[in-house]
Amino acid sequence: MSDRITLTLRAPLERALDAEVISVDHLAARSAQEISALRLWDGRHPVALGDVFSVSGERAQTVVLEGDLAKLHGVGSMMSAGALEIHGAIGNSVGARMQGGAIAVQGSAADDAGSAMSGGSLVIAGDVGDRAGGALQGAPKGMTGGHIIVRGSAGREAGARMRRGVLCCAAAGPFAGLGMIAGNIIVAGAIGDGVGAGNKRGSIVALGGVRVPHTYAYACTYRPPHLLLMLLFLRDRFALSVDDAHLHGLYKRYSGDLAEIGKGEILEWQAT
Repeated sequence: MSDRITLTLRAPLERALDAEVISVDHLAARSAQEISALRLWDGRHPVALGDVFSVSGERAQTVVLEGDLAKLHGVGSMMSAGALEIHGAIGNSVGARMQGGAIAVQGSAADDAGSAMSGGSLVIAGDVGDRAGGALQGAPKGMTGGHIIVRGSAGREAGARMRRGVLCCAAAGPFAGLGMIAGNIIVAGAIGDGVGAGNKRGSIVALGGVRVPHTYAYACTYRPPHLLLMLLFLRDRFALSVDDAHLHGLYKRYSGDLAEIGKGEILEWQAT
């Protein structure tokens, strides 16, 4: 057995490839030869994994990907255990339908990162595209558990229709929390317009200010005890950038979306 399996891109990708087979679940019990024989997909045409990547190591619970993988889609889909480290940019749907384990992306990720995930952690060092933690196309709900940490900015509709779990990002584009059913979104910086549109029971925490929609009503200003515990956990586990002022400060609470059942909230941190 090896301590890790390393897949190194042989040459820059010229075309997009579907790589759902690249997850710890599929690779952990296989030899290097068996891994090389697995199939990636160029549209409807199969491509041997070993023709795209050089494979080092075998039968390990840690998988490492190296190279510019921005055209590689679906990596880590449905992963349930182990650790996947991506040393570069990655394409669409990284960690989609993820159930457990940990994925760490050292670069940026494209659209639909962590879509419909139900467990585990997805940490992205750079930016992420649209619909992070959101719903699969046509699905009624987005992520139902787990943690998505984006050190950079998220695109449009981050956390769309999410039901449970935590999504954190440095900034978010328009319509963060669109149709949110429940769960938590924490944004350290700017948030685009339309935040929390259609929110039913979700919580959106704005540490850097927010333009509160007209369909939300001011409720009170207070120190949310549950938020203190959540921020402490996220800071300790994921090195989330929060300071004592965020932990112990006051938050304005707005209830909404009143066009829905109105049991969601936006919590806006009050700088002193």
